Amino acid sequence: MALLESENYRDPLDALRRFIPTPLRTRFRVGARSVVVQTNDFSLLPALPLETAPGAFDPSGLHWKLVRDPDAHGPLQEPLLLVSGPLTVVGMGPACLLGVDHELRELLCFIGADVDARTFQEFLFPFLCRLATEATEPDFSKYSLRGPKEDTADA
Repeated sequence: MALLESENYRDPLDALRRFIPTPLRTRFRVGARSVVVQTNDFSLLPALPLETAPGAFDPSGLHWKLVRDPDAHGPLQEPLLLVSGPLTVVGMGPACLLGVDHELRELLCFIGADVDARTFQEFLFPFLCRLATEATEPDFSKYSLRGPKEDTADA
């Protein structure tokens, strides 16, 4: 795992690691939106084509901060969502905790050491994209790591 100074980051005033250095930065597109990703781990950079347009400010753009947490262990679990106004908090067991501020278009995600690059690219990254781009969806509970749940009720 290519962590950058994360294992040495110990700030007693930042127990939640909100200010951990995330020196890796890239920009890509999800649909019509530009997404800037900052991280401390190369394996958390999305496997998407990079945005090549000039770095002009995009008012509808999204900002993600993905932090690898070497102290959190375990596999991803089914998402548990808490929505309160413009904020969404998602827990996926000890392996992942994230928050989205839909008004500010910011996502902060802590990803445990046992979530490998393949799991991130195939499951977690698509979930983050759906969560971030479908901010106006009133019922987030229909989303899981496997995609939108199908309505199995007979009409």
